[in-house]
Amino acid sequence: MNADLIELLYYVIGGFIISNISLIIFQVVSYHPYSRPLISILVQSISVLLCLVLIIELNEGVTDLLYSLRFGLSQGLIGIIMILPLFYVLMLYFLFMATIRSRQHDPLLALLDAE
Repeated sequence: MNADLIELLYYVIGGFIISNISLIIFQVVSYHPYSRPLISILVQSISVLLCLVLIIELNEGVTDLLYSLRFGLSQGLIGIIMILPLFYVLMLYFLFMATIRSRQHDPLLALLDAE
């Protein structure tokens, strides 16, 4: 496989691991008597484990699960940091478009001005 595609796959898998771990933490912390998070926590834990095994299989330098977890989390964070400038540009664009947009005529505001 191409090295660039494998690196992109590492970023995607790392982001997937980060999101699953944060969801597991959220479900454990927000436990209440009416929630039944056991199945979802189990599925998310299995998916994280499968991603770690996939990283071990793809990368020759990774030998155990703990190092695989550290490698996946670091690659996911690097991928998120690489994407952030695009989100900043999009956010600035939408904020700029919201500021130059003209307001629609509201008849209720006209009634307030008439009093």
